[in-house]
Amino acid sequence: GATLDESVDHYIEHVLKYRNAPTVLEIIEKLLSEAESNHRRESTVKDLSCRLNVFAETFGARRIAEIAREELKDWLQDPTLSARSRINYSVKVSQLYNFAIVNGWCESNVAASIPRPDAEDSEPSIFTVEQVSRLLEHAAEYDLLCYIAIGLFAGMRSAELLRLDWSAVKLAERTIIVGAAVAKKRSRRVVEINDALAAWLALCARSRGVIVEGSRNGLYDRLRKLAKAAGVKEWPDNGLRHSCASYSLALTGDAVRTAYQLGNSADMIHRHYKALVTKPDAERFFALRPAAGAAEKI
Repeated sequence: GATLDESVDHYIEHVLKYRNAPTVLEIIEKLLSEAESNHRRESTVKDLSCRLNVFAETFGARRIAEIAREELKDWLQDPTLSARSRINYSVKVSQLYNFAIVNGWCESNVAASIPRPDAEDSEPSIFTVEQVSRLLEHAAEYDLLCYIAIGLFAGMRSAELLRLDWSAVKLAERTIIVGAAVAKKRSRRVVEINDALAAWLALCARSRGVIVEGSRNGLYDRLRKLAKAAGVKEWPDNGLRHSCASYSLALTGDAVRTAYQLGNSADMIHRHYKALVTKPDAERFFALRPAAGAAEKI
């Protein structure tokens, strides 16, 4: 129902204006290059690259201003993907649109106008006290005792542990400094070394160097071997951290303190970890100690 004049005006404003803009694939390459030059973390750049390259499989040869909202909506709301995956793709594609707007390659963020699903609020899986005991018993065999102990009793994220250096572990002060270069979203915090963690670190702490030596793939291989030795058939996603949060909240009943220790919000701690374990189990968890003179025993 548009007039010829209206059609021409629309074509000039929305098509001709961006006819010299780079393709979606070229914009992705520029965005990734900028992220690397701004020293974004390797894992951040890798995740951005992975998701946007999937987007480029469909729209790579197109100009971003030419992608209609309905076709973008169909792509972002792929029913074969989980709600969490659809949210993650939507966030990265929206980031791509914002980058294009700043550079004058499109006029609006179409992705931001498309509703995102609610993420599934699933209950986190944790290790039982018996599983924790066996993990600690065998961890030293794979040079993982410090990694496992800090993850279990300090609740640090696996990505934080990979970046953590022994210089940040203050045994005399009973604290771990999680600096901006280590923490998620670069938000620093000070983590307490409780009695349980202090006892285990006494067996493996070093004065310098990284907590986890070797490559990320090497770490995962050692974790698989440790799980087999400990009789753990399935390693829960972020199981060490989730276990720490659950047992800490059950022991203290203090969501604010637990949240600060883990670098999270009290609301998140209440929503995800309340009533997952009992206080007696939490007391058993934090009472785990190496036997005197026998590092391999609990």
